[in-house]
Amino acid sequence: MEYRVKAEITENRQLNLNDLPFKKGVKVEVTVSEVRSEASHDYPLRGSLIKYDLPFDAATSNEDWEVAL
Repeated sequence: MEYRVKAEITENRQLNLNDLPFKKGVKVEVTVSEVRSEASHDYPLRGSLIKYDLPFDAATSNEDWEVAL
């Protein structure tokens, strides 16, 4: 069973977890990682609006293409 919870480190740098859904004596593995902000540096455009005015038009005009004969 996996259980996730977000908690905050106290002033004395401790972490308190209460009311866990495990029975007494069950061995668990604990991994602690920092929660990233919503505007993550990994995805800088996440949540931004993207709009295509003419999505099916050509990116360049026909005169810009040259045919090698």
